[in-house]
Amino acid sequence: MVFAPSMTPNQAHIIGYNVLQILGFFATSCVTLTAYFSPRIHRSSNWYMAMFMWMWWCISYSLLMLGWHQFDVGTVPPRALCTIQAAFIYASPSSAGFANFSILAQISSILIEGVIRETRPIKLLYVPLICYITIFFISLSVGIDNLPQVIGVPLHAYCNINNIIPSAVSAIACFIAAVLILLLEVFTFALLWKHRAWLKRMKKSSRPPPIGLFIRVVCFSTGPIIASILSAASIRSNALYENPAVVLLTAGAPLFAALTFGTQQDIINAWKFWKRPVPLTQ
Repeated sequence: MVFAPSMTPNQAHIIGYNVLQILGFFATSCVTLTAYFSPRIHRSSNWYMAMFMWMWWCISYSLLMLGWHQFDVGTVPPRALCTIQAAFIYASPSSAGFANFSILAQISSILIEGVIRETRPIKLLYVPLICYITIFFISLSVGIDNLPQVIGVPLHAYCNINNIIPSAVSAIACFIAAVLILLLEVFTFALLWKHRAWLKRMKKSSRPPPIGLFIRVVCFSTGPIIASILSAASIRSNALYENPAVVLLTAGAPLFAALTFGTQQDIINAWKFWKRPVPLTQ
């Protein structure tokens, strides 16, 4: 687990990686705290679980930075730190994908009213957490049993395990999440198209269906699909992590999540401190 002395870290990429992680953490934290403390913003438990997953993503990918070991050249970073970070990282993409699926399922249940019962998607709240814990302990056990295979990526941004098992498990979980998301999107779009007359009437009602939020989640759902492709590619070769674009792409995912869910009108209104809020009605 030694960073080769001949492999000088690219400081620009490391700094960019760290900046994206820090921005992502503070942005997702700001969006989550705004929704939690504002009496005018209402979010589901699935939404909070997804935002928590993205905050924890930033922490997981930043452990080497927080331990001041990103610029260790020719020295051995703490094995425990590297092993734990690698396990966290393998568990993050798929759990974020399942968290996204849980939000999509809940919104779809509202849009297609009764085709998927509204109470059923709430059971998905714990699916991302179960997925995360399972992959974390699988990766951790593999890392402990194969400590020489726990290495820092060539850019020195974070650690990974040069073993096919964690990569394969993570890739399979990401693929399942991506397939579920695609199937649900197709199913929901087909029903909405079939009942487009009803949808048109409901848009003019006092409580229109959350089409805007559904579109946001659908657009953001490309993340799990990309994650599944990258995870599958990493099974064949860990050289994937040598690509600065891939490293920066993973670092920017939480910031993308914050921009997707933090630009909704009710959250933006909560930040407009210079405007007097409309009094709440019972």
